[in-house]
Amino acid sequence: MPGAMLDRLWHAFGNLVDGLCDPKRQRRFALALVCAYAAAWTLYGVVAKSSQDINADMAEQVVWARELALGYPKHPPFLTYVVKLWFLIFPLTDWAFTLLAVATVSAGIYLAFELCGIWLDGEKRAAAPFLLAVIPFYNFLGLKFDHNSALIPLWALTMLAFMRSLETRGFGWAVTTGLAAAAAMLTKYWSGFLLAALAITALLDRRRHAYLRSDAPWLTAFILLLALQPHLAWLVHKNFPPLTYVTLDRMANSASDSANSLFEFVGGTIGYASVALGLVVILIQPSIKAVRDSWFASEPTRRAATLLFWTPLALPIIVALVLRIDLISTWNTPSLGLLPVMMLASPLVVVSRIALARLAAIVTAITLTAVVISPLVALAMLKTGIENDAAYTRLAAAAIEREWRQTTHSPLRLVAGPFALADSAAFYITDKPSTFADFGSNYTAFATSMSPWVNNTRIAREGIAIICEAADDLCLTEMNKLTAARPSGRRSEVTLTRHWLGLEGSARRFVIATVPPVS
Repeated sequence: MPGAMLDRLWHAFGNLVDGLCDPKRQRRFALALVCAYAAAWTLYGVVAKSSQDINADMAEQVVWARELALGYPKHPPFLTYVVKLWFLIFPLTDWAFTLLAVATVSAGIYLAFELCGIWLDGEKRAAAPFLLAVIPFYNFLGLKFDHNSALIPLWALTMLAFMRSLETRGFGWAVTTGLAAAAAMLTKYWSGFLLAALAITALLDRRRHAYLRSDAPWLTAFILLLALQPHLAWLVHKNFPPLTYVTLDRMANSASDSANSLFEFVGGTIGYASVALGLVVILIQPSIKAVRDSWFASEPTRRAATLLFWTPLALPIIVALVLRIDLISTWNTPSLGLLPVMMLASPLVVVSRIALARLAAIVTAITLTAVVISPLVALAMLKTGIENDAAYTRLAAAAIEREWRQTTHSPLRLVAGPFALADSAAFYITDKPSTFADFGSNYTAFATSMSPWVNNTRIAREGIAIICEAADDLCLTEMNKLTAARPSGRRSEVTLTRHWLGLEGSARRFVIATVPPVS
């Protein structure tokens, strides 16, 4: 019986790879594969994160969406608009946010399948989604919907449209390139490295003369600048807040710090790609000559892939050395979409049907194993704890609401506290408040700049609730200053304990102060 079951499973994988290799059916099979992948990782995310609350960076996007603007303290606005639209359709719940995160990276896999198809076909193209599916950016890390993961489909779409525009010089592809590039730039300025890669690729491509003489590149540039113009005007008017944030938060303090960040940036990126690299070595076994031919191809048909892959990886290192910026390897989240092309596009690399079927089986097993162990992950998070008070923020929200209702009948519009605690609690509060995030920061001006919609006039008009960990002296000091000036509120201390399936996490104490609006 087990043997017959294995035979059926192997036959199923054979049918899957046959469909992915068939030019007439490959898109349909790829779409079905990506949908199944999304379903599996959504289930994993919902279960594995059931013992913790929303990620603070995700909650921050929801809070920003309550104060719609042309830009925000840390980033441009596109991702905030996406979140705003998403939660006009879906309920404001953890599972819906997980679904958005998984849908984003899954769309990135499908778009990468289309992009890789420019240089790969047959078994090589069919291998692309499986190789991407073992990169943590597309699953474990991708469950956090942030500015890095959101770039995965945007970069893939921009590169795909650009390559089609370079080839056809058609109106539709030129416009799509401009819009996709604008969306990427309006998600994170890191996409400037993508724009540099597009420009370098266009200038070094054998079709550059025909391309530059056509309307395509100029139409793309016009659409890009037109879409960016409102945000650029905001940047100038507000004196470049995101750049100020980078200066305060990401500048290297010493040459040693800079060197360490570069080591992490390079080593971390290789580490994230290591499983995909290892599977190619084990299952496909490319020769040393094939490896040399794969990664730095200079022949015309593969030169564009080489430039589009390496420029966004290498150029940040040069910029970081000049400006002394600390780099983080997760910033390379959107940069590995062409990794299958770099590993497989050489004609010296041969991917057999049996190797492809084995790859599909291994990746499927990894995915299903993750789903099966997801309850154990949730249990481990409950017992070992999670950063940014993520086990307590839903409970903190309930405690804040309870204290506020005992203080005033006015709706709760502002919540203050450390960034992660305030924003995550605000996600769950019924009145959908904005936040005074980074309250209690060492840099008062920095804290204020992170919440430009908060000022003394608004606090007096709407009131404010403040939450601090009982051991957070900086936050408590600022709480005391604010409540001393407005003594009409309440103050209490609560002990919160997370429960999950009858099990109990560790307890933590918080101080809550409520200041009602001035009558």
